[in-house]
Amino acid sequence: MTIKNEARLLRQNVLYHLGIGIYKVFIYLDGTEDNSADTLNDLQNIDIQNSVSAEKYRGFPFMEKFWGNANEHHTARQCLNTFDALRKCKEQGIDWLVSLDADELLITSNRDHIPFDDFFGDAKIKNADIVHLSTLEVVSQKMHYDFVMAEETLFKTRKNFKSKLDQIYIKLYDPYTDTYFNRLFWFGHTMGKGILNVASDLIPENVHRYTKKDFSKPKVIKKGHVLHYHIYDSEDFIKKFDNFKDRSSTYLSGNDIQRIKRLWIRLVNDQAYGKKELEEYFKDNLLFNQQKLQALYKTRIFNVLKRREEAVIEIDIPKKILSDCQLVPTNSNIN
Repeated sequence: MTIKNEARLLRQNVLYHLGIGIYKVFIYLDGTEDNSADTLNDLQNIDIQNSVSAEKYRGFPFMEKFWGNANEHHTARQCLNTFDALRKCKEQGIDWLVSLDADELLITSNRDHIPFDDFFGDAKIKNADIVHLSTLEVVSQKMHYDFVMAEETLFKTRKNFKSKLDQIYIKLYDPYTDTYFNRLFWFGHTMGKGILNVASDLIPENVHRYTKKDFSKPKVIKKGHVLHYHIYDSEDFIKKFDNFKDRSSTYLSGNDIQRIKRLWIRLVNDQAYGKKELEEYFKDNLLFNQQKLQALYKTRIFNVLKRREEAVIEIDIPKKILSDCQLVPTNSNIN
């Protein structure tokens, strides 16, 4: 896990994953300025260090895309950190590794947690190199959560639907052009994440995809999900796009970042907009109020016909796992 300023989420994330049976958590601090690491002082089986330097893997030509772009792209540093964690797993006899963000949780099932021995049964039988986790994105229903992973249970199932009548659009405001534009209701990534078979000699293609060192195609099976708590409340909205203020305007691939991401980075870092104005923007544009919630259950035809494909699902596994956990460490003040 590569993090920057994730004190609100990190402890919840780690407690959950330890609670479902994860053996060890590798955390790489990437320019963190808050007390994220301090929130884990009382926990075991945590390995914390700063992001690895580009120099560490400069002698690995198959990683050149990442060490060659590490200064400019945080995703390049993420990929270097994942490769570093894979090497640690080999040294420590760990069989599987999943590289997640602080706002992501692994679930083995939509209903109840499946023990990992059972979950990886198919992967072992099929000699899978990667278990692909599809993304479910949180529905932001509150302006502020104390512990979102222990509180919110509603998630979007997919970005696109087979029927055009089932597509869900929301209106977003651009204050710089004083115009509204429509976009799909899904804000984050749809590429999912992969659980990597440590013995398969995998290397990153990007933060979502992997290949083998000889660049042959790995064998992938699809199973489980990653819960993505993306822009879950107004404070997270402000923090997330403040983190992006000094980052590249392009992806590691060279493609430009999306219009909406460029807008929100500009907005959050515009001195003309204070905290109050940004909270109002979140409330008016990103928060799922009652009207927006209704649209998640009905088609766009007068908002009365039942959807052919479900747009949302209730998942309470993290809430159950975290219900008995001490979410705030003793004598700690989370900033």
